[in-house]
Amino acid sequence: MVHGAGGSIEVWFRQVPDFARHFNLLLVDLAGHGGSVGDMLCNGLDLEKVAMQVMEVVDALKIEKSHFMGLSLGSIVVRVIAELYPQRVESMVLAGAVTKLSVKTRTLIRMVDMFKNIIPYRLLKWLIAKFIIPQQKYAKSKSLFLRSAQKLNFDSFLEWMKLGEDITQQLAELFSRKILIPTLYMMGENDYLFLPQARIAAIEGGDMVSMVVIPNAGHVCNVDNKSFFNRVSIDFFKQI
Repeated sequence: MVHGAGGSIEVWFRQVPDFARHFNLLLVDLAGHGGSVGDMLCNGLDLEKVAMQVMEVVDALKIEKSHFMGLSLGSIVVRVIAELYPQRVESMVLAGAVTKLSVKTRTLIRMVDMFKNIIPYRLLKWLIAKFIIPQQKYAKSKSLFLRSAQKLNFDSFLEWMKLGEDITQQLAELFSRKILIPTLYMMGENDYLFLPQARIAAIEGGDMVSMVVIPNAGHVCNVDNKSFFNRVSIDFFKQI
């Protein structure tokens, strides 16, 4: 299970009890996040480095093949893992998938860079949370993001934001390719930023790809409607 930028393994805690009845679980904190070692995050971070860092953990545990689940930016990391290590990926669930950065998202990233030395770090994180999760009814998801983001220091935050700015073309190429691994997109019906692009990516992904739109859920769909999310994703994995 791979979380998104600014998050931590805490975002998956609503999945752990249900999933643990069926699977062995591995929750990984990305570099600079949560309980990871801060100096793992180095200048020049890119998606392949992030994917390789995740697989270093998998290798250390001698896991040969497994199901992968990614949330938000974590969905990109999982998709890159599938490109680099296809023989290691049994199947994928891409939740709140980020398959393309919209004009609004790219504008946000540029604004963060522009005002990073003016606006307090805590306020920057709040603005990002408000932008990605604008609906008041998903306040729990927003609170979880802000709580997890407290573990991300300012330098790491800027590094990850720069990564987002640099991957526009890479995302377009990555998510337009056919996928030969069973893949399920799970998107909240109110994920106004990323659902439209994910629909296109699911179609372009080919016959091995399907999508489920989760009712009463926004971007952090595994938190907003955990019962629906857990049932559908567990059923998907068990069918493989």
